[in-house]
Amino acid sequence: MTNTAGAFQEWTEDIGKARANLGIQGMSVAVVHKGRIIYAQGFGKRNDTEPFTPETIANIASMTKAFTAAAVGEVIEESTAKWDSPVSDYLPEFKLKDPRLNAEINFIDLLAHRTGYIGQDFEWYQRSEDWIELIKLLRFVKPTVPLRSKFIYTNTMYCVAAEAAARIAGVPFEQLLQDKLFQPIGMQSTGMLVTDMVSRPNHALPYTTKSFEALQRGETCPVPLKHYPIPTPPSGEMYSNVIDLAKWANVMLHGGQLNGVQVLHKETVEKVTTPWITQKTLPPRDTASSLSAYGLGWFIEQYKGHHTVLHGGQNPGYRSNLVLFPHDDLAVIVLSNTLFNELVNAIPYYIADRVLQLPKTEDWLFDVAVKETRDLYRIFGADNNPEILDSLFPPRLQDRPPTRLLEEFAGEYTHPYSQKIHVRVAPATGAVDGESALSCKFGAFDRTLEHYHYNTFRLQLLDDLLDDTFAYPLLLTFVAGHNGLVSECRVLMLGREQVYTKILPDAV
Repeated sequence: MTNTAGAFQEWTEDIGKARANLGIQGMSVAVVHKGRIIYAQGFGKRNDTEPFTPETIANIASMTKAFTAAAVGEVIEESTAKWDSPVSDYLPEFKLKDPRLNAEINFIDLLAHRTGYIGQDFEWYQRSEDWIELIKLLRFVKPTVPLRSKFIYTNTMYCVAAEAAARIAGVPFEQLLQDKLFQPIGMQSTGMLVTDMVSRPNHALPYTTKSFEALQRGETCPVPLKHYPIPTPPSGEMYSNVIDLAKWANVMLHGGQLNGVQVLHKETVEKVTTPWITQKTLPPRDTASSLSAYGLGWFIEQYKGHHTVLHGGQNPGYRSNLVLFPHDDLAVIVLSNTLFNELVNAIPYYIADRVLQLPKTEDWLFDVAVKETRDLYRIFGADNNPEILDSLFPPRLQDRPPTRLLEEFAGEYTHPYSQKIHVRVAPATGAVDGESALSCKFGAFDRTLEHYHYNTFRLQLLDDLLDDTFAYPLLLTFVAGHNGLVSECRVLMLGREQVYTKILPDAV
């Protein structure tokens, strides 16, 4: 890269224009190359009035997983535990329906998303229990595929790995992160829990919008912080800034060394960046490459023939991304306080094209980022294309009314692993002549059900987590038991079904 001052000015102008073009509230970017930070810049606002700087701290969401995996690795390297040790040996509360899995699932399985279990984020949403109490509930959940047969992204198992490592070390997991990672690396602006972050100066507040068009107009609105912390902090609750994350990236690029000092075990860095399972969840940027895998807290792929190790994150109002180019001694870190935006995923490749002098075959900032952001809103925005999400449901049959009175569906439905569903009959919106409808309360969600067909109802779950901004539809089907009374509510969400049992009054 030549004429660095001119190049950096070009980066700042291009990224600044791209941020404004998409209407993103604020963001920061840092670039590490050959052992030093060569670029660090903030853009936009961290709140309604103050600038977003490189020192601004923000929630890094699922980028947390890389830190959790590294902390687990440090504990393993400094104890008698092994990566392939059964986790239940150190965490007896981790009990599953199949005792054979208790004896087989190890730390690599948990951190590589290859246990065969799906995530339970929806079921855990806004539950007040400590995560160890939620881990105990895993005994009620069945795996969807055999162990080590498929990559299934799940936040739940990162809590299991974190708690097991904390037990081995004899300290709480938050302290483990401080002792093994933050303090040795010098990450003084980094910590756990958004509720702690907001008590520190220069923190970014989260923002979102209801549609892609509103985003481009800059019509962002704050996301309430009442829903933090998330139920699974080791999977996505850390906060940091791009300066601290640049230090972390530098350590990862140099085998655990910082300024010639070994601050992480080399074996930990090697283990977490080793491909453990192939994955198709994150489409590879290099379609010509067959490498698309997951390590431990890191996705592993290639970009234009260059090896990449990366992980991003997405929480209500926050986006993050960190891409390592290990063979090129390059890393790009991006933080943002606006959901959704795909500019955080485009910037690292815009930078890489210029630093590594790669063919500029895409317009990352003004074409790819815009298109991919628009696509996200088409799926998840409040004004989404319903056909996209409805494709996950069985075809709707027209003019097929319920076969029972609405009152027969009313009641409480329970599942041993999840929260209760409360179904009641209430006046329909804009009702005339006493017209009624079913309403459903699930944790923090309270919505009216839309009749789908027969005894199936659609719940357009406008998510309070995002202040009524994003929609996640569910289908609720009410089923009768042998006694002819409604006894179950089968909930279909994003392609998977959960069966809830109706709590019946005591027999008389």
